[in-house]
Amino acid sequence: MLYLDQAATSFPKPAPVLIAVERWFREFGVSADRGDSHRTTKVRQIVLETRKRLGSLFDLPGERVAFTSGCTESLNLFLRGFLRPGDHVLTTAFEHSSLVRPLLQLQRERDLTLTVLPPDAHGGLDAARVAEVIADCRPRLFAFTHASNVTGALFDAELFCKIARAHDCTTLLDASQTAGHFALNVGADAIVGSAHKALLAPPGLGFLAVRTGVPLATQKQGGTGSSRALDSHPSEWPTAFEAGTANTPAIFGLHAALGLLAKQPAGSLLKPALDRTLELAALLAGDARVRVFSPPLGARTPVLSFTCAGFDPAELGAMFDAADIHVRTGHHCAPWLHRHLGTEASGTVRISPGAEISAADIRSAAAVLAS
Repeated sequence: MLYLDQAATSFPKPAPVLIAVERWFREFGVSADRGDSHRTTKVRQIVLETRKRLGSLFDLPGERVAFTSGCTESLNLFLRGFLRPGDHVLTTAFEHSSLVRPLLQLQRERDLTLTVLPPDAHGGLDAARVAEVIADCRPRLFAFTHASNVTGALFDAELFCKIARAHDCTTLLDASQTAGHFALNVGADAIVGSAHKALLAPPGLGFLAVRTGVPLATQKQGGTGSSRALDSHPSEWPTAFEAGTANTPAIFGLHAALGLLAKQPAGSLLKPALDRTLELAALLAGDARVRVFSPPLGARTPVLSFTCAGFDPAELGAMFDAADIHVRTGHHCAPWLHRHLGTEASGTVRISPGAEISAADIRSAAAVLAS
């Protein structure tokens, strides 16, 4: 199988990640905070090291990093814990449903004012427009994705955070598409993401990292393994946001993945994937039936979406599947963006190669449309 859906989940997982997950099942089988045995102590050490490694990506201490079941839970925890009735929230049309849906629900529940920045004429987000809207609307929160999972557009998160900070606006950055590829020490007040994409870890694990001083009420209460006999949920980080049994096998996998990524030369995984993406875009440009949804010139992620006249994206997906090529079709959980792209009815075909994909693989993918 030719796998071209890295934007959804990285595959195949590196051998060290698989070994680390299996090691938990074979050697440990316990959680970090459930007891004081030698096994528990070792697991606790690996979990703490993983927090530190992850926190270093954001310039935050490990204790300000909470593990969650994924980015969806992280976003829900932050939005529900931070937003107050009547707040004004600024966001963008590029957002994933994991932010769109809880935000719209909270708009109804808490009478929020919501402003959505549309794409600019180049398919990006103009910083001058961001500054203008923030100065005019004075939102309490600016929640935005670091990159589009549909077009590959990469946004200047550091500049956006600087603009927001100048107007006392808190920033929430969704780094699901960029964690593992790009620097995340951009000055965001809160960063969320998933471990199973470019971070190369297993699914079922995400993170919520929040700087000190950002008010955030706990949203889940339950068991934490604390040695204290409490009938109320702890309020200190990160325990306050980690009720229930953690996905420790996935944390073991993330620990190995972060160690692996730290040893890679800068851009060694991103550049080949970007090269293959641009090669595919060039091949598709020669087909008059194909419309490619390109991001602005400059830095981008290795994601490419397109449509082909005369075919529904689902039909194209079946053609790729018949050729044993795995791609993604549909709306990619980005409902607002498709309204701007004119693809609301059926979505697009999305191809997102990994570093191991060859130029020959890309030619094979492009050949599906010619068959």
